[in-house]
Amino acid sequence: MNRTMSRKSLYTDTPMGRAIIQAMLEVNSEISEQVADAEPGTFRAYIFGGAALHIHTNARGSADIDVEFQAARAIELGDISVIYVDNDGIEKALIVDDTFTPTISGLLPECYQDDAIQLFGSDSDPLVAYVVTALDLAVTKMDRLAVDDQADIVSLHQAGKFTANELREHAEEALIGAVGNERRLKGNIKFMVNQLLELES
Repeated sequence: MNRTMSRKSLYTDTPMGRAIIQAMLEVNSEISEQVADAEPGTFRAYIFGGAALHIHTNARGSADIDVEFQAARAIELGDISVIYVDNDGIEKALIVDDTFTPTISGLLPECYQDDAIQLFGSDSDPLVAYVVTALDLAVTKMDRLAVDDQADIVSLHQAGKFTANELREHAEEALIGAVGNERRLKGNIKFMVNQLLELES
């Protein structure tokens, strides 16, 4: 099932949202400088973590952007950061973490790339950047499921991104081929879904 959503439901015009887009613009410029003949769309970025959470909910900020890069060829991005001023007038730095990999998660939905929502990239840009869907983001947090992960999932749920049963179904689909202790993962899914069901009752 394709869960691609419109950018209209995303928080890309907040101070942090604009900083995330700016960071992708800088990555695009770096790629263009290093690979002069790069074809449009041959480099792809998928945003996870706190940056993705902010884009979906306008919730807590993050000091970095967890990005999975898929590149036509290897490049050296170096340290890419964007300085911005938040809504409280505080200057902050947002750093691109190009070492991030979503495979460290015990649960990773199979079609997360197909369902991801495009944030940046035109017909002439070598980079196309996406944010994973709220549902896929929630599922990736099911393995560790620390207190902050639970809070993030609740934030996504309260923002109307998915129901408890939708999360259960999607997480159980991701169990196929999952890395890690399946019994523990099933327990985490049940625990989290029950929390959301209580919120819905």
